Amino acid sequence: MRRWALAGLSAAISAGTAAEARAQSAYNDARAAAPSQAGEVVVTAERRSTALEKTALAISLIPASDLDRSFIHDLAGLNAIVPSLEITHAAGFENLVSIRGVGSETPENALTTSPGVSLFVDGVYIANTISLDQTLFDVDRIEVLRGPQGALYGQSSIGGAISILTQQPKLRSFDAQGGATAGDYALFRERAEVNIPIGDTLALRLSAQAFDHDGFTQNLAIPQNRLDDAHDVSGKAAVLWKPNDRFSATLTGMVYHSDQNGAAQKNILELSTPGLEDPRVVDQDYPAHFDLLTQLYHLNLQWELAGVTVKSVTAYQSLDHVQQEDSSRSAFTRLGQYDDVAAWNTSLKNYTEEFDLLSRPDARLEWTAGAFILAQTSRQFIAEFEGKTAPTPASLTVASDIESAPPANLSYGNDTRLSRQSYSGFAQLTYHLTPRLRLTAGGRLNHDAYEQDSFNFSGFGSATVSHGYNDTVGTWRVQADYDLTPRSLVYASAARGYKPGGVNGDNGQLVVPDTFTPETNTAFELGSKSRFFGRSLQLNLAAFYYLYRDMQYIEYDPVPFQSGISNIPSVHTYGLEGEAAYVALGGRLHLDASLALENGRVQGDYRSIDSTVANGIEQTAACGYGYNPGCYPAVIAAARDLQGKTPPDMPKASGAISAAYTFDVPALGGQPAGALTPSVQYVYRGSEWARVFNEPGLDRVDPYGVTNLNLDYVPGTMGLKLSLTVTNAFDVDGVNSRYTDPYGTGQTSQQYIPPRQILGTVSYAFR
Repeated sequence: MRRWALAGLSAAISAGTAAEARAQSAYNDARAAAPSQAGEVVVTAERRSTALEKTALAISLIPASDLDRSFIHDLAGLNAIVPSLEITHAAGFENLVSIRGVGSETPENALTTSPGVSLFVDGVYIANTISLDQTLFDVDRIEVLRGPQGALYGQSSIGGAISILTQQPKLRSFDAQGGATAGDYALFRERAEVNIPIGDTLALRLSAQAFDHDGFTQNLAIPQNRLDDAHDVSGKAAVLWKPNDRFSATLTGMVYHSDQNGAAQKNILELSTPGLEDPRVVDQDYPAHFDLLTQLYHLNLQWELAGVTVKSVTAYQSLDHVQQEDSSRSAFTRLGQYDDVAAWNTSLKNYTEEFDLLSRPDARLEWTAGAFILAQTSRQFIAEFEGKTAPTPASLTVASDIESAPPANLSYGNDTRLSRQSYSGFAQLTYHLTPRLRLTAGGRLNHDAYEQDSFNFSGFGSATVSHGYNDTVGTWRVQADYDLTPRSLVYASAARGYKPGGVNGDNGQLVVPDTFTPETNTAFELGSKSRFFGRSLQLNLAAFYYLYRDMQYIEYDPVPFQSGISNIPSVHTYGLEGEAAYVALGGRLHLDASLALENGRVQGDYRSIDSTVANGIEQTAACGYGYNPGCYPAVIAAARDLQGKTPPDMPKASGAISAAYTFDVPALGGQPAGALTPSVQYVYRGSEWARVFNEPGLDRVDPYGVTNLNLDYVPGTMGLKLSLTVTNAFDVDGVNSRYTDPYGTGQTSQQYIPPRQILGTVSYAFR
């Protein structure tokens, strides 16, 4: 595959008096004529191209150059760099994304729930969380929209949306570029891209990437099973057909494959165990493995008709994921029991269609309307073994007849098939009330439904559960924005987003409900975007207050393996955000900074069972290690009141600051002068809670600060670039996430950010 991939390399609606029209035109000219020392950045958050500084949304943009400078190769690398964005790991492979404390708190239930922050790639909705594990590839820029997107983005955008825009084919332009990065931990990354014009109306873009490094974490029990490694390959082909200025069609295919040992989940008990204090050393006697294959094919069409733009995005996605892991996160000899997931396999096929109509961008009334359709089928198979006597390899084998003849040590088996449909229609209008004042209103009607057949089997018996669920919910957005000056914008907005509910099923549980209700989030926001000092300083500010209802989370049930999803009735969150960019000294000096201050509280009385407390009651011989119903009332009575608790994944303070300066390098040997650009970046993520129980010794995640260094040298020779990068320069053992598994043996583990890496890159662009 690597050899192949590397080789393959808007009717206008107008109203008002003529004087108003002339005033509007004059004011627009003043806005456009203002010089832009820092440069105008274009985003597509409103489904049309707009200048970032004139888009009345809390939105952050990260160009590909910033990703390369800090060697950000996955979405988790954006933590703290984008205000209020938090991407944490759970269960090894799941990435839980939240923005301003709203997102997903239901790990290990991926088939039943939806993400709370939606992900798009080139306009295609990515309908699973496992794909977030992919290495970033051929990226042009990433746009992060903060807050519920109640009109244009749908049911999975209750917290916000992330849009990845990749590089696109270009007509009548041949260019190619490639590069190689090498570093410690045997890291090697190879990239190659080529754009090939085919006549005046066709263009082909081919791109590929291979990314490898050894594991950061040593496994004492299985030395060859080093964790946190990477071995993946990506390939993309895109064809653009643009027969005239009014129509374009782009057909794209992307393939990604990863085969690695998986993430290091260090049991926190090992941190105080002699010989295992090192965060990069674990002792796990069941080999972890992670294999992921994703494919994405989509056709993007755009027509420019008389007064309206028509867009269509048709896509097919498939995902095949195979995983096994040591779920106890430690060796049998240390715990006296084992909990090994021998199979956690997921397959998914997803079809989506989005159809948009957009008015002319310069009309007094601008509008967008559209429809979205999703059809998805998925399957998940799980086999988890537990015991208190040392296992043999044969006792951890998934036999072909395991569903009909489960062994005695099979604590949990599940074979689930799911069919999901989603339909929505939406519209948003922006009316220019005066040359400076604009009013926006939009809404979306969302319908979600699924049918699920689940076969549960174990050494204690088996049962088949079939159920369906559907809901229809409306979401909305209203906003006013005003130009204080051509260079200063203020706005106020209210929006509502939602995430679908679902069914746990009636499986004999005592506390967990049969169904869980949809989440809703009503958000109020004030913001400003301003340029100062001849537009050399850009300053964006936002303040928000959320009424977050029916937050979905995993609730513990005394009946073994019957924990499921429930709702915390009310959570209020609030915060302040700021982003600044300063360009000076003729463009040589670049300073960037971001800051987020946020907090939240559970409102009202609400009691829930802490799994760690329940385990302390149940895991005794008298309680039959959780299987004696006589102990269940004691477990229920131990439920804790969550009123006043802080929601998870919400650091009170986080942010980043960076500086870069470009020096001229004298010409050598008749060559043109070159440029040398050193840069430094400091990223800070404050302390946060891993669970809503806020148990200090168990749930508190400590703060960390990371320094990244980069040196870019562009010699006189056109196209060549040399880079030296040091990430996590002081080798900080920062904790990305801490996870207490509510299932199995209920162990608590944590995952760390990558250690210090020293990397050198050589790249060349031919145009």
